[in-house]
Amino acid sequence: MKIKTNIVFIVSLCAAGYLLINLSMRNADSKIVTHVLGDVAEEELRALVVEDFENFTVAAKIEDDGWFISSTPKEYTKGDEETKRKKNPVIKLELKSVDGGSSDMRVEEASSPTGLGKEKKKVLGIHFQFKYPGTNSVSIEPPFELDWKERTPVLTYDPALRKDVRERALQLPGRIRAISMWVHGRGFPYTLEVWIKDFKGEVHVLRKQPVNFVGWKPVIFEVPIFIPQTADSYPVTRVVKLVRIVLRETTYIAGERSRSASSNTTNAYIFFDQIKVLSDTYEVYFDGQELHKAFDSK
Repeated sequence: MKIKTNIVFIVSLCAAGYLLINLSMRNADSKIVTHVLGDVAEEELRALVVEDFENFTVAAKIEDDGWFISSTPKEYTKGDEETKRKKNPVIKLELKSVDGGSSDMRVEEASSPTGLGKEKKKVLGIHFQFKYPGTNSVSIEPPFELDWKERTPVLTYDPALRKDVRERALQLPGRIRAISMWVHGRGFPYTLEVWIKDFKGEVHVLRKQPVNFVGWKPVIFEVPIFIPQTADSYPVTRVVKLVRIVLRETTYIAGERSRSASSNTTNAYIFFDQIKVLSDTYEVYFDGQELHKAFDSK
């Protein structure tokens, strides 16, 4: 009798396991269930380059397109040159394209869907200096948003302005699990933050990473699972955007006090190259999923 009970239990357990597997295949990491079942490609993890800094522009003003740099505290711009020299807490703040790149950084194959990452001749460089140590930070904002693959302008509705606007953002395709970027440090006591914006409009600051090392190194930011990247309607995947990169001065790095305050007021140089995402690019398929484009044509 005991043997028969055990057999029934094992059979029931196997049936439950089969049901769970079948349901996961049908859902295919999506809340939408169609008559097309998930296949072996239901999870497509890919490493995609979203910025290689080979052909970027620098914005002189926030209204201009291109990568834009700002600081906290802000630069003092009023009065004559002598007044600005005395009152300005920011001695130097500059962003430019620089020849260079890491010899360890991988060059993308010709099959790169973004067309980015095939060269490594240029990097984004920043040079800054503050007059006083403290809660200083440098922010870098991307150019106006483009579709990650088509490279066409993207508009986002702004409820405050009641109109469509172009945001400063870098689209991160798929359901991203991690973001990496190559950073060239010079040992300065700063940490690096990446700010991302979900499709609901919420901004999330990913865990700070120290950049007090010397030379090139890939810095990796894991993306928490609680950040929404899917919806109940098609398309299931909703794009997350990178909206800001922040270098923040710190007196403590990895539990140790940084060097003297004088090092925080010297000329600092940081360089960036190849921003990449590890992403699940699978999307549910069904007949007629391109029909909506008939309304987009002129």
